Amino acid sequence: MEAECIKRCYTYDNTASKAGRITISIELVNIMITKYIFPFPVSLLLFLTSAAQDNLNPLKGDIRVHDPVMIKEGNRYYVFHTGKGISTKTSTDKINWKRAGSVFSSTNLPAWHKSDIPNQDGNLWAPDIYYHDGKYFLYYSVSAWMNFNSSLGLATNTTLDTTSPNYKWIDEGQVISYKNGGEGVNVIDPQFFLDRDGRAWLFYGSYQKGLRLAELDRKTGKLLKDPPSLITITTSLGEGVFMIRGPEYYYIFASRGKCCSGMASTYQIVMGRAKTVQGPYLNREGQSWTDNKYSLFLAGDSTEPGRGHNGFFTEGDTTFIVYHAYTRAANGASLLNIKPLYIDKDGWPSLNTKDELFRREELRH
Repeated sequence: MEAECIKRCYTYDNTASKAGRITISIELVNIMITKYIFPFPVSLLLFLTSAAQDNLNPLKGDIRVHDPVMIKEGNRYYVFHTGKGISTKTSTDKINWKRAGSVFSSTNLPAWHKSDIPNQDGNLWAPDIYYHDGKYFLYYSVSAWMNFNSSLGLATNTTLDTTSPNYKWIDEGQVISYKNGGEGVNVIDPQFFLDRDGRAWLFYGSYQKGLRLAELDRKTGKLLKDPPSLITITTSLGEGVFMIRGPEYYYIFASRGKCCSGMASTYQIVMGRAKTVQGPYLNREGQSWTDNKYSLFLAGDSTEPGRGHNGFFTEGDTTFIVYHAYTRAANGASLLNIKPLYIDKDGWPSLNTKDELFRREELRH
């Protein structure tokens, strides 16, 4: 297994299928520029222009990541991902990326991070970041390889600009753990979601007893009540859960298969949808995620056998899926991928450029 791998590794029976990817010619881009420049989203046009030059992955620079999530402040994009103290990367164009240090230094790790797992080594997993009420809320996982005494923590900041005098990550402590996050549940891979009614929610979990949903206090970002009233999303399916809201449905995504094994990885992304944030989430056939039934969104292929642990980022009219892929051209290393999200005629998310752009109702600034 790769030395860089610092996450759990699970193997489940896969029904892998070839996954489509963006294929767009320079000639088509020129037509878009000359004929459709005004109605076509400029940010998407620039992104596809670069993608036309490299159909596999147009991103450049330091793009080795696990479990990425993306956000923008000012004219700079930020990706947070699994790593020592939570690793960060930055870009000004979503194409060229460079390493930008860590949220926590080796001498300034959260004071509580070894409380449940004494051998925790400072590798903090699968962050999620959300901006609201004038503050960035950064959730992250505290765990260790095959140790399920996991928990989720929270850090806050008023800016992501490291040159600002106001830049300072504040450790807000533990949010939820294996002690109150559900019997036998591996409490990792958080996602914060703020619904249209102002209620705040936290998704989390893994293959170890599945995915859960708990309500948060919007102002503090902590549990609304403890012990929380937990909603079961799945009983064994998936990790790296992420949910977004469209005009009609709430769409949920998770990863299944084997991660962290280079070219032997079989990670893939599955999806479901619901009418409310609490679910139940259903697959294309109307079967429930609570029964671990899902629809495939993105599988691997010969160039990227494992693709998974996604987040989403919205800018203008375009929502992008952000994920990592184990890549043959990089000797099986896990690389950052960013692709526009579409929606098909049946109301399901897709990566097919012939479909309409996905219209996201809930925005993550």
